[in-house]
Amino acid sequence: MNNTGTPNWNAIAPSAFPWEQEALDFIRSRFPTHEPYRAWSNFEFIADDGSLNEVDLLIFTPQGFFLVEIKSSPGVLAGDSYTWTWQHGGHSKVVDNPVFLANRKAKKLVSLLQRQRAFEKLRVPFIEPLIFCSAENLQSQLQGNARFHVCLRDQTNKPGIMAALNRRDCPGLSEKPRGEFNRPMGKAISRALEQIGIKPSQRSRRVGDYELQSVIDEGPGYQDFLGKHIALKDTFRRIRVYLVQAETNAEQRVMIQRAAEREFRLLQVLEHRGVLRAMEFTNHELGPAIIFQHFPSVVRLDHYLIQQKDRITDDLRLSLMRQIAETISFAHGKHVVHRNLSPRAILVVHPER
Repeated sequence: MNNTGTPNWNAIAPSAFPWEQEALDFIRSRFPTHEPYRAWSNFEFIADDGSLNEVDLLIFTPQGFFLVEIKSSPGVLAGDSYTWTWQHGGHSKVVDNPVFLANRKAKKLVSLLQRQRAFEKLRVPFIEPLIFCSAENLQSQLQGNARFHVCLRDQTNKPGIMAALNRRDCPGLSEKPRGEFNRPMGKAISRALEQIGIKPSQRSRRVGDYELQSVIDEGPGYQDFLGKHIALKDTFRRIRVYLVQAETNAEQRVMIQRAAEREFRLLQVLEHRGVLRAMEFTNHELGPAIIFQHFPSVVRLDHYLIQQKDRITDDLRLSLMRQIAETISFAHGKHVVHRNLSPRAILVVHPER
């Protein structure tokens, strides 16, 4: 599908968000139209591990092969190599540095491309992540390694996303790319993407009565999505999908199904205010899924500690520790052990209170 008027720019689907589309238009209007330049926007692919991955923009140029993640929040951006803080209009939001997620997507896509017929005799070039912070007048206070692979808009004497794509002028990019970047390679990538069967980003994927929105969290063997009820527009759930890998045989699929069912049954007995309630078990094309309750204002504990670091009193610290200890004690009393207890696995439901 190409409805952009640019022959080497493939818009697999239009963006559902005006700010994201504006960022794509910014790049497209400056993008060379000759070979070997090629671009694909707004598509998704299912990786070998069974995970669903959305791609804002994939670009092939003589200077490299790039997976571009678009972030359009305005205001002031600060942080370090691991977490970012966006500040705008008196509010702040803490998120994980998106470079890590973009890099994981890039590696999954390389692995998938390499298995296609188009690359039987070729080697897929290295895909490098780039984060395009597209909001105009954004003030970036990122320093040192936190600036790696992060681009703003190009301005006079201030290289941005186009400088990165055309000249590799971006902190964190090596002087030379890894791989071949010519017309035959560009054509091979196009064929391999067709063989994969990349699809338009389907934000309307459904699990039961819920549409899958963005990925909230992911780890070995699972992805957590925000789910929006198809009829009750103000009703949201957290949906954990247990991933089934592409090469999984029937026996292994049954094992994954039974493990997910067993986890749901265990969660059913944990009726405690400190435990996220498992509400329903169902199946999805990606694998079995558990539907959890969700609080729109929820913040991960590790993000909360950064966001509220100047307001956390000793009494609050003790209260948090007491609540965590009581919840763990309750779970242990039910003979349930948490396998991955960490600040990112603990949710602060009402961070403002």
